[in-house]
Amino acid sequence: MNDKEIYLDDAAQQLFAQLEGLETHQKGRSASELMADSLAAEQKQQDVWRILLCEIVQDIAAYLQRVNRDGNPFEERQVFDRLAESLGKVAQFTGPAGRILIRYRGLSSDGDIPERLDYEILLGNMLVDLDLVPAMVKRHGSLLINLMRQLLEAYGVFASCGINNLYLHLPKGDPESLKRLRLSLHLLAGLYHAETHQTELTLGTGKTQVVPIVADEKGKTSVNLTLVAGVNRLNANTMRGLVTKVDAWIQKKEQTDEGCRFTSVYNAIFGLPKISAQLIPPPLEINNLDWLMREESETDFSREKAKVARIIASVEGNPEKVAKVIKSVYGDDYPKINARHLAERLGLSSHLLQAIDAKPKSEDARQEVLTNLQKRLDTVRDDVFDNLYVTRSADGGTESTGALVGAVHRQLFKMVSFFQGRSTTRKKLMAMVHAATHFETSDFEILAKDFGISMEEAHQLVEALKKCFDDKGHFIKSAFVEGLQHFARYEKKIFEFLWRHLKDVISAEDRTAFLNSLQLLTARMRQPKRAFKILLEDFLKDPKDLQYSDAKALMLANLILHEYDKSLAEMEITPEDILFSQRGLDQEVAHYAAWRLDRDQEVFFNKVRTVHHGLCEALDLGMTRKQRIPVKDLTGLERELYIFLAMIETTVGRSVLRSAVNEYGSPESDIYFYKESDRCMSQLMQNLRIAIRGLANIGKMECIPSLEAVKTREEVFQRLKKTKAHRDQSRMISEWVDEAVKLIKFRA
Repeated sequence: MNDKEIYLDDAAQQLFAQLEGLETHQKGRSASELMADSLAAEQKQQDVWRILLCEIVQDIAAYLQRVNRDGNPFEERQVFDRLAESLGKVAQFTGPAGRILIRYRGLSSDGDIPERLDYEILLGNMLVDLDLVPAMVKRHGSLLINLMRQLLEAYGVFASCGINNLYLHLPKGDPESLKRLRLSLHLLAGLYHAETHQTELTLGTGKTQVVPIVADEKGKTSVNLTLVAGVNRLNANTMRGLVTKVDAWIQKKEQTDEGCRFTSVYNAIFGLPKISAQLIPPPLEINNLDWLMREESETDFSREKAKVARIIASVEGNPEKVAKVIKSVYGDDYPKINARHLAERLGLSSHLLQAIDAKPKSEDARQEVLTNLQKRLDTVRDDVFDNLYVTRSADGGTESTGALVGAVHRQLFKMVSFFQGRSTTRKKLMAMVHAATHFETSDFEILAKDFGISMEEAHQLVEALKKCFDDKGHFIKSAFVEGLQHFARYEKKIFEFLWRHLKDVISAEDRTAFLNSLQLLTARMRQPKRAFKILLEDFLKDPKDLQYSDAKALMLANLILHEYDKSLAEMEITPEDILFSQRGLDQEVAHYAAWRLDRDQEVFFNKVRTVHHGLCEALDLGMTRKQRIPVKDLTGLERELYIFLAMIETTVGRSVLRSAVNEYGSPESDIYFYKESDRCMSQLMQNLRIAIRGLANIGKMECIPSLEAVKTREEVFQRLKKTKAHRDQSRMISEWVDEAVKLIKFRA
């Protein structure tokens, strides 16, 4: 490998130079192409940061692979200077307190990528994984032609070194923090090149700095504790005493009712104020289980979760296996997995439960694992369970004849059996829309368990649902309204079932009435946040496709996001005034939405492109070709999308709204000259207004030129349609822009 092939500095430098602004209007491009080009330009700007993260991975891998005690000092200096420069640029994006996490994922959608080489990089809410790389390469062509190979080579180094996660605290840029980072990288490389009998590392040009190789509480070499010794210049005796003292504290704490919330001695050292105040934390952490187990927004572990982590660390030595075991219990990707992945995870979690069973006083850890597995299995698609085969063996274990191989813990066997039964019962509930369906006692038992209700209530629920459809399968809204109070009692489960499973089997002529009824149900829910997550996931599940329900999904999401005003339950669209009522925003839901938008940027951009392409197609033909969605519904869908994005401050929202202002803000755009455009002119102008007002909410100073450009075209807008109503609407453009610019400058 030569440096030119490995490092992406040239690519990043070129992108920094090229992406100073957006070119949104090109001659001969259609409206949908212009929006797509504009969003692609925004994505390219985000790619600058993604490429820097890839460079950082490359440089760290270079240290692990080639920098050692006998290495070339000039080459090492080059690698470090390049790394320091990249980290300095990333700090501009995230601030000096930023953190970069590189961790094993093992679930690429590309079957050609070896599982052991599948890692992901996280910076704040930004995510770079190997599924994203092909899209980046497509956007930049030859500039990133070798990106996939380069990352796989770097991840190969991580895998060979047994690294399942690496956590990097961004240096502040001062000489001391950079010095600590360089020392830590030297120690890291030294440890992976060290002989098994070594007890210390000797560093420095004069070979004068000696750092002890420190063992953890289990007597195994600890990279993180060795880094603590090096950064703080502590000798072997001091570190040994510190580890012994903190481990004794953990054991003592574990015997009390309070328990211990630290997963390791290393984490306890920097979690206990009296000790951490005396030490400088190293800028790197390697294979810290916290970063594999920590869920979004989670700050402190429960004592049960920490106990599970310590048990995993005590029974699993292989870092890749450790990561897989943790993912089997705490993974957030269960909705995406197939039967093979589920089989593997059930096997791993079964072995963990068996290890926990062998530990004394471990009921709390067992319950922690089972609770998390129940929660995650609940999100697995029904067809995955349908393809999973497992039977109970004579000795109380299980035997398998299909996707599931090996013995499964008895309590996991019960879970799998329940979810397989639930899949069958759900099929009956969907079938009863079009035909009389017989429900067994077992079906009512499954419903009662799934909904957390009695058998009698399960019977009542099925009867109430049956009444909502006539003998020809048509939806009866009045019957649904009658049953609203009954349905609302089971809000945690009923909305999910109706939205995910029943809306797709409703006849086309009944779809609007059914979706409006779900809006009424949402108004009755006391905790609609679960519904918000369901709506958002459904909207994004296939970003290259449009669903009839997309507009209603976003409308309900908008109203939930704005602490659902029940007076809005009968409305067909989200009131525009909601944009100016930020006080009513549900901060918890908004935080989740912002995290999701930033984490899944690529998916959101693709969905926005799909929506806009569908709108342009419908404006040209009256409805979309494939789904036959009318133009009225598409203008409404884009309207709801802009309102949704305008209520949450994210990079995605700002990019999409700025692209919309550029597109809708040009009266020469094709969007105003399709066959149906004249008839829909009022709705198109409303979408322009919402995009401008959206930037008033979340825009930054760089958005002002796009807004000011719209203002200069007001007179041209007035000539698009010769009606008084249109002229009056066009005359408001300057007022919309002035208000938006004023609010952006006020926030700056």
